[in-house]
Amino acid sequence: MNNPLSFQVVIPVPFMTYKEYSKFSGITIRTLKSWQQQGKLIIKKKDKPRETPLVNVIAMQELATREALSYLG
Repeated sequence: MNNPLSFQVVIPVPFMTYKEYSKFSGITIRTLKSWQQQGKLIIKKKDKPRETPLVNVIAMQELATREALSYLG
């Protein structure tokens, strides 16, 4: 009998700065900025141009979940 994949991930906050996300994920800030330029990192839309970029952690988790499910079938 196949059981569906089930897991629970606790995300401390919905948005993080590059520095916070770097600590959380273990990915360097330089790589995160590069990924953002390539469209691989989901950033919250800014209201003002000079606002600090914030990584949308919830959207990144959703992306990872969908990718995992596509690999697992």
